[in-house]
Amino acid sequence: MPYSSRQSVAERAAALLTEGFVLIDLETTGLDKDPNVEIIEVAILNHQGHALLDTLVKPQLPIPAGASRVNGIYDADVVDAPPFEDVYETIARHLNGQHVVAYNHTFERNILNAVCHRHDKPRFEPASWWCAMRGYAAYIRARRWQKLTQACAREKITVENQHRAIGDCRLTLALMYVMAGMS
Repeated sequence: MPYSSRQSVAERAAALLTEGFVLIDLETTGLDKDPNVEIIEVAILNHQGHALLDTLVKPQLPIPAGASRVNGIYDADVVDAPPFEDVYETIARHLNGQHVVAYNHTFERNILNAVCHRHDKPRFEPASWWCAMRGYAAYIRARRWQKLTQACAREKITVENQHRAIGDCRLTLALMYVMAGMS
């Protein structure tokens, strides 16, 4: 969908909230350009805000200090967490065939594709992706994308549990309601 106007964003957000979608957020060991990037936390919510998945994920390599400073997830936190292979089927069940929303969907999609490739798993096949970050930029007529916490602060959405997968999903959902004019 082209993010051409506030009205088109509001209509798309409202349609998604009516039709249904899932939200996904990942916390990772790095950026999507890193060939060794790993998922260390994944959350999936439905459009009504019910958590479908909220789990830490044990990476194959130690979590870099820089990643831990951002998301607060350390090696000790993931010692007993399931590895990606054990959560893959649950993620697939919730994403495949669904409309999926993410704040910066390109990042989330690239991470998922890279990790699936590295673990020799099929890529996830959502019905569609919608980027709440790009949508919000069009909604406020901004030339630059806003960080999720900045967008929420601007819309007077209480920012809690940021940089954790479930918290970022909830913030994105609240922002979807604002864009749809349903808050």
